Amino acid sequence: MKHFIFFCAINLFTLQSALHSQPYSQTIRGRVIDKATQQPMPGANVIVLDTEPVKGAVTDTDGWFKLDDVALGRISLDISFMGYQNVTIRNLFLISGKEMILTVELEESVQHVGEVVVKASHQKNRPNNDMALISARSFTIEETEKYAGSRGDVARMASAYAGVSFANDSRNDIVIRGNSPVGLLWRLEDMDLPNPNHFAENGTTGGPVSMLNNNVLRNSDFITGAFPAEYGNALSGVFDLKMRNGNNEQFEHIFQVGFNGLELGSEGPLSKKHKSSYLANYRFSVMDVVSLLGVDFGTTGVPHYQDLSFKLSFPVKKGLVTWFGIGGISSVSMLDSKAKDDALYTNEGQDLYNGSKMGASGISWLRYLSANTYAKFILSGFCQNGWTEIDTLDVDKNKTRYFDHKISEYRLTFSAFTGTKFNAALSSKAGFTVDQMGYDMKTYQYDHDSLRMIKRLQEKKNLGDGGYLLRTYFELNCKLSDKLILTPGIHLLYYTLTGKPSIEPRMGMSWKYGKHRSINLGYGTHAKTHTLSTYYLGSYLPDGQYVETNTGIGYTKSQQVVLGHDWNLNENLRLKTEAYYQYLYDIPVEQNPTYFSLLNTGAGWGVGAEDSLVNEGTGRNYGIEVTFEKFLSRGYYFLITTSLFDSKYRGSDGIERNTAFNGNYVFNALAGKEFTIKEKSMLTVDLKVTWAGGVRYIPVDIDRSLAEQATVLDLSNPYEDQYPDYFKADIKFGYKMNGKKSTQEFLFFIENVTNHKNVLYRLYKKSRDEVININQLGFYPMMQYRISF
Repeated sequence: MKHFIFFCAINLFTLQSALHSQPYSQTIRGRVIDKATQQPMPGANVIVLDTEPVKGAVTDTDGWFKLDDVALGRISLDISFMGYQNVTIRNLFLISGKEMILTVELEESVQHVGEVVVKASHQKNRPNNDMALISARSFTIEETEKYAGSRGDVARMASAYAGVSFANDSRNDIVIRGNSPVGLLWRLEDMDLPNPNHFAENGTTGGPVSMLNNNVLRNSDFITGAFPAEYGNALSGVFDLKMRNGNNEQFEHIFQVGFNGLELGSEGPLSKKHKSSYLANYRFSVMDVVSLLGVDFGTTGVPHYQDLSFKLSFPVKKGLVTWFGIGGISSVSMLDSKAKDDALYTNEGQDLYNGSKMGASGISWLRYLSANTYAKFILSGFCQNGWTEIDTLDVDKNKTRYFDHKISEYRLTFSAFTGTKFNAALSSKAGFTVDQMGYDMKTYQYDHDSLRMIKRLQEKKNLGDGGYLLRTYFELNCKLSDKLILTPGIHLLYYTLTGKPSIEPRMGMSWKYGKHRSINLGYGTHAKTHTLSTYYLGSYLPDGQYVETNTGIGYTKSQQVVLGHDWNLNENLRLKTEAYYQYLYDIPVEQNPTYFSLLNTGAGWGVGAEDSLVNEGTGRNYGIEVTFEKFLSRGYYFLITTSLFDSKYRGSDGIERNTAFNGNYVFNALAGKEFTIKEKSMLTVDLKVTWAGGVRYIPVDIDRSLAEQATVLDLSNPYEDQYPDYFKADIKFGYKMNGKKSTQEFLFFIENVTNHKNVLYRLYKKSRDEVININQLGFYPMMQYRISF
């Protein structure tokens, strides 16, 4: 540790001494490819706008371009090729500490106009996936850093978008249009991910701290409904994330310390001749570092975590081979037996131990089969392990094991897809995925009647014996003209445990009825499997026999339709409106008439399944969303989103109720301003305000809680009551300073700057003999330092 601190100090001193007054510049490099075929495009023109004299380049035979000595700061590029719609990328931020490396996709125009370039306005919000015509947008990695309150987390960043509810500071669960966060699909480099968060429970999709490091990501897509046929086994939305390639010409490094941890990153060429590269980033919990120095946090609940992300890229003849991966470990102990009075985050009369591990990796091969066809093959796998142990304490702090929960899941996946451009008006994409599963699950809970630990879940299958999940799809992109696009498709899902297929038609449509206006429509049938712990949850019959009653349940399904209007008022100002209706059916509910439904999974900790489930529940979500957005220009931006929605379900008792996620409304307002200082430095200020309907909850039965000296819920009235409205205001100040070969950045955040008391949950506190509110994050200042060199 001493050597490491000494090394960092020497490097910071050396790099900071490089600052001086002469003009600084940087290199912009990249590749231009055809969007439909992924083939390189030689002869494309790349121009830096607003330069005198004009600075530009032409791509070589492999589609590569290079622009040297470009002035630092905000720059814009125009990329064009004869017969293709040109792309203008505005307000890229060029720093001295890192070369800018871009991949630009051009789309062939249906209507050619002689021998001139076809002009078309480039929509900054347009998704990378041209099959996604509605409820989809791309986001830049700069946005994950720019938005106040995002903490460099793509999930927290997406909470600002229309249709997303986010009223819990403790986790980054994404609730889309009233759906359970479990309905979200995480995808990285075309590989489906399990929960990519620390302290994650198997089968969920959120957590307190993300493993996804934004320093290794590139521009990606976020889809909130009626998604294209290539995405399956999901109900609510998709995060389709891409990792960037490392610099293949020079070595670059990053050091960062802040809320998310202490980070070290490096990238560079493996072979300059063959343009191969590596990219790696390691992160270590800051609290771990501080606790090693003997600092007392006043609580036993200090989180420990670390994670690693990497990508190796090897260009080969007619293609590209990559090896990529992400992994992390985390643990926390919240011990009332060692806590001080009223210590933070500890539950009274209880010691809790929680942790998780996850690793996912894949090897992909992109192969150009012909001038108009490409294929991609991916072999990937993951292992996820989560555990929770709970001991109850008597008055003398003696421990009794109450809960013992350990789940490990393994998956080996092979997937392949191919894309073909038949002509400028018609292209297709088709593929399949085969998942081979294994698992080892064990859950025991203390039984007060028998005074012993009893089995609730115990199932083990080696990889290959745990069943298969098969998916295949076909989709078309039909450009009837440059103004009318259709994207029909079909997805097929088959899980060997259920033994039944799910056939899911999809359709998208976009009609540009004016130069800057379009009407968009999307429809989709979607199905999703359940968590392994739900399928194999067991119960005891009156004769003492242990049985697994859920192995026969089928998929949860939905049909959804979305209608939208997009109006680009000018080059940087956009007004977007979408209305949607989603019908959910075949929802697992209990056989006996109760309020329970798996649609509410994610409202509390873990999956929360019950035994003896049947596919007889229903649900529905509908609402309207408005986005008013000014993209960054003239040094400032803003984003205002409003979502009005209603989310209801029916359990086996037939009563229509609010879902746990029916907050009814969400309002977000974000804004930011940049101030350039002497061309080498920049000061930034960013604000975010969120106002949302309060979280729905199951109330505490006060009389029974007082009588039993423990928290007892009133199950006769679930999710009818709401906590007070959620309100949170965040502010962020940033300062970037360019040296000759380095860039330093200082950030200062304040979350919940008004110290608003947002309720997290209610419980009975035995020491006070009363029911109290546990509040979410209060006034919380943070700092971050980063240096790129």
